[in-house]
Amino acid sequence: MLRGLQLVDSRHLSGSVFSAAGFVTALPENIRERLLAHGRSRCFAKGELIQQRGDPGREFWYILSGSVQIGRFSVDGELTLFALLGPGESFGEQAFLGEFPRLVDAIAGTETKLIQVGEKELEAAIASDPSVARILLKAMAHMVQRGFDLVEAGRNLSTVDRVAQTLLRQCNEGDRNVTITVTQQSLADLVGVSRVSLGKALDKIEQSGLISRRYGRIIVRDRDKLSRLLGG
Repeated sequence: MLRGLQLVDSRHLSGSVFSAAGFVTALPENIRERLLAHGRSRCFAKGELIQQRGDPGREFWYILSGSVQIGRFSVDGELTLFALLGPGESFGEQAFLGEFPRLVDAIAGTETKLIQVGEKELEAAIASDPSVARILLKAMAHMVQRGFDLVEAGRNLSTVDRVAQTLLRQCNEGDRNVTITVTQQSLADLVGVSRVSLGKALDKIEQSGLISRRYGRIIVRDRDKLSRLLGG
């Protein structure tokens, strides 16, 4: 179920404060700033393990800069990529709030700076504003809804649309020349298609002049034009 987390249709979710960014983004600005100010700043080098499947969920993470790969390592060390997250997004809330072991591994995709938030910081945020608890409940409900959206998207969208959506998820509105650090094999795993199918989809998008491919990265030339292509 998690494999296609990035495939939720950004056209329908763009107006939602919970659109795949975690509940931190939805907090009132003053509460969010206070929560993050009391968290612990952590830096991770590219490829460094941030959290491991099976670890106790004693905290969650907010991304200040860089990128984070979410997935699972197999017994032979291969990573199946579920999601690629960027600045302004958070992860680890489910295990933290549910008090169960981590379900996924998280690895720094690039040099990454995070804020680590634990129980003490969250309790202080809830105590300062009762709306924080309500936002938490809405965020969890939204995660369930994204699962249903994923099933629907997988049935109806073409590979080109699914790839375009995944790239759009890494850009903010109005962004141009955004570099996404990801290999084509990792992107294929993320979308849930073969490397060959991914290559064909990228060819079509690149022929439209909306992206450029480089070794280990993809450059989105114009996020808004890519979104309009998807809408068409």
